[in-house]
Amino acid sequence: MIYLLDLNFTLVGNSAPHGTRQEPMSKRMKTEIYRQWLVEMLRPHQVILITARPDRWKEPTMARIAELTGWEPMDAYFDDGVIRTPPAIKRHILIDLIFPKYGRGEYYGIESNPKTRAVYAAFGIPSVWVNKPGTALRDERRLLGELPTTAPQSDLDLR
Repeated sequence: MIYLLDLNFTLVGNSAPHGTRQEPMSKRMKTEIYRQWLVEMLRPHQVILITARPDRWKEPTMARIAELTGWEPMDAYFDDGVIRTPPAIKRHILIDLIFPKYGRGEYYGIESNPKTRAVYAAFGIPSVWVNKPGTALRDERRLLGELPTTAPQSDLDLR
């Protein structure tokens, strides 16, 4: 199982509220904090960070995550700069980068954006998100005390 981890509003514990003006990335990076409970939950697993954050911020973002959490995902994909919505960015990353490299095995999304969760669902990838207080994972029905470890098999032809 490979977990697809969202960055903003999921791993980042102090993302600016939706609809507010965000600080420039150079300032946000210096104050960004990460959900250590989520890192500990993910630490023993295969994790790919997948984000709509511009690629030019990949190196400083990954360095800050490692510095503050003592953890690194096995891989990370950032926006390549083509203007798209976050769900379209992540769809592109899945199809063009992750699937060719890691295959179309079992994935599980941990994703804040419901539109991106719909993209994942179209590929047979179930997903959960961090609850509103930021203290646990949840799905449509309940809070989860641990990471889901099984995903339904998909017979979709993704070519």
